[in-house]
Amino acid sequence: MSATLGPIHYWLYEKIRNQEDLTKVIAEYAKKEEWLTDISKYVYILPRLEDTIDEDNIHGWLQEKINDAEIRFSRLIIELLKNDENRIDEICTVAFEFGKKNAIQPDLTPTEAYQEFENFFVNGMPCDRINVLQFQSNNMVSWEMSEDIHAKYWDDSSSLYYKIRKNVMDGMLYGTGLILNMRNDYKYTIVR
Repeated sequence: MSATLGPIHYWLYEKIRNQEDLTKVIAEYAKKEEWLTDISKYVYILPRLEDTIDEDNIHGWLQEKINDAEIRFSRLIIELLKNDENRIDEICTVAFEFGKKNAIQPDLTPTEAYQEFENFFVNGMPCDRINVLQFQSNNMVSWEMSEDIHAKYWDDSSSLYYKIRKNVMDGMLYGTGLILNMRNDYKYTIVR
């Protein structure tokens, strides 16, 4: 099977795994806080890519895994906020700590930090080319999302997704001297 799987498939699978890990961390926190008693419908462990992928439909299989991860994450957050919207602050704190546990190297340039984000977060399939670089220099990089590919999972509340993701990004940048500015859900800049 390894002959049919290329580096891009492993790269995308790791991004899906990161999404799964974030979902698990937030769900476990919610269980500990007694916001949820059963987290099994939101959390599961992905097996090794080689053990599960449909060799005849690699692209479709990966897209299915992205959809599944996005749906469970959005449903978890929406469920947690249904009874108390103020929980978003605690969720963002958990997301920030998750980012710190996945911190980037402190000596990276803004462009290299952007690439770390590209390697970490699910933004559709690689062919979607969602993030588009706008400017890059030694001290700054900016990019814009070409479309909101997460909105369809969030019932008109995709801003929650971006708020949580911004906290993960801030955690990943913690201690690097790099600062992420988010002008809106679609436009970002990293500066030194």
